[in-house]
Order: sequence, then structure tokens, then C-alpha cells
Amino acid sequence: MDFENETLEKMEQKRIDYNRKYANWYKQMSKDMQQEKHLAYAETLKKKGERIKSCMNIWLWDIYRKNKLLDLQKVNRCMNNRFCPNCRKFNLSCAIHNLKKPLNDLLLDGYYPYLVTLTIPNVLGKELKRTIEKMNKAFKKLFGAYSYDLQGKTTKGFKDRLICFEGALKVLEITYNEESNTYHPHFHCLFFSQQYDQELFIKNTPGEFSNKRNSYNFYSLLDIQIMKLWTMYFKEIRVNEKNYNNTKLQDCFICDIREMDSAGIVEVLKYTFKDTDIKSYDVFKNIELAISNKRIRQGYGILYNLKLEDDADGEKLSLEEFLNESEVPSLLVVREIKELLTSYRDYKKISRSKVHEDIIKI
Repeated sequence: MDFENETLEKMEQKRIDYNRKYANWYKQMSKDMQQEKHLAYAETLKKKGERIKSCMNIWLWDIYRKNKLLDLQKVNRCMNNRFCPNCRKFNLSCAIHNLKKPLNDLLLDGYYPYLVTLTIPNVLGKELKRTIEKMNKAFKKLFGAYSYDLQGKTTKGFKDRLICFEGALKVLEITYNEESNTYHPHFHCLFFSQQYDQELFIKNTPGEFSNKRNSYNFYSLLDIQIMKLWTMYFKEIRVNEKNYNNTKLQDCFICDIREMDSAGIVEVLKYTFKDTDIKSYDVFKNIELAISNKRIRQGYGILYNLKLEDDADGEKLSLEEFLNESEVPSLLVVREIKELLTSYRDYKKISRSKVHEDIIKI
């Protein structure tokens, strides 16, 4: 990809707008944890604050002065910090790249991809961590209901299921409602099945009125079954024929399943939260406590061992297409993005790593 000056300017602005603020909030949260005698966690938070503050302060490039080219070798990042806007962009690009090959392989093997959204009602900040833990447990049971062999000894499979899923990718997103001071955790998922029945996806059963769309929601047969099971598993209601039949549509959490379109991968893998939602220290603290040490993206079934966060293959584009004339590079160390925008503004800046191909698209 090209690190165009406009892209770098946006990255620098995000560092100014968000990284410094988050660093200060990590510092404050570290002090809070010290007062509560959570000393180890306080030290972890202190280090997170230091890393997010110094993110992208050192860039290593191969410089080709005759060609006026900078080829990125390494950049100092805070890596797994979910609050750093620039690192989230790098990580999302990496996840998209790493999913492309297994997704293509599954399509060639005859699997159909489906987009699934699983929601619950909004919760208070103090309930967010426990709620996400309940959602993770409920999802594991839901996937099992559609994937376990019904002929085996296990009773975890749902015998009346309308479809069988062999794999799934689950991603957590959290939105914040400032007016009600509540949080809305929900899952965006990709489910894979070798079965397809168009009748299951016809949304002709009316549901509740949507103020957002100013119209009624309509659900398919598969929507309704997933809504019932998801609600029962989350509420820890025993799944049997009587309880399933007694679960009314109006009492279910909203869910949706549809065939995946071309924007499906980005829709599922998108950011866990929006920086514009993190309006105060309390919102920051509640989300940090809720997602600390939790996997945001996770594969199940045939996608169980899927690696999304790392540069799995280290594949790079050929250098030759970027050089006008042969040249041996020298190492250039740049501190801060501002230096790239001033001293090397006229240089073409690239990353040949294929995991960075989608950064400018997201």
C-alpha cells in the first residue's frame, strides 16, 4: 500500500485527538486500581498508557534516495491495544487479509457464508463485563445447537434445527448510548454451511416497529429460530420442546441472518467500538474493564484455529515494480509522523506487506 501524505496526516490527527487522551485515562485508571489494591492490574494499565502514548513514534524504512522511495520495514506500535485508532486499522487490515484465503477455500469446498447479527438489550456500565461473559457462553451453546451431530450421544445439538453450521467467526461490537448512559454489546458473525434453502431466508413474519428505520421489522423462519435459541441460551432457560414453543417472538432478542454480500467481511470484522463513542473517562473505564483479556474475534468449528491478528504468511509484494532504477537502500529511522510529512513529504512511502493492502479502504 501507499502511505500517502493524506493518510499519514489522518493518522497523526488521530494520535493527537485520541492517543494522548487515552494515555491520560490509562494513567488515571492505574491510580484508581492502586487505590483499590489491584496492584498488578494497575501496573498493566500504566504500561498500556505509556505504549499508546508512544505509538508510531519510531519508523524504520529502507530509503532509496535516487528513486525517492521509502519502503517500510517496521513501525513501533502498541499492537493489541483495542483503543489505539491507528493500531485498530492495522489489525483490521491484517484480519481481512488473513480471512481471504480460508474464506475462498470454504467457498470452493461448497460452503455458503451467512451474515448473522446477535443482539441483547442495552445494559449499564457496571453490567457490561458480566453481560459479555454471558454472551460468549450463550454463543458457544448456540453454535453447538447447529453443529453437533444429532446421531451421536451428545444432547447439545438442537434436533429441530433448520440448518447445520460447520464453522463460524464471531466478532464483538459495543456501542454507547449517551442519552440513556447504556451500552449495547452485540455480535457480528459469519456462519458457514453446506446447506442452502431459499425459503428459510424469506423475511415475511412481522415483528416490532423500528424507530431507526421508521418501519416494522420482518423475520424469516431461520431468524425466528435463532432468536428463540439465542434468547433462551442467554437467559439460561433450558432448551426443550415445551420451553421453545412457549418462547414468544415479542420476548426474544433481535437477531438477523442473511446471505453474505461483497461487503460482508468488513461488516463482520469492523471495529469493536467507535472512538466518537468514548466520550468520557467513565465510558473508557467501563469498556476497558469489560474487554480486558477477552478475545474480540474468535473462530468456531472448522474456523477454530483461524489466526486473524498476526501477519500469518509474511507475504510481500515485489520491490521491482516500485523502482525506476537499481539502487542499494540505506536504513532510515524516522521519529514521529510529522517528520515524514516534512523532511520526506516528496518521497513515495510504501509498505510491501500484503496484510496492509486494505488499510486505506477501511
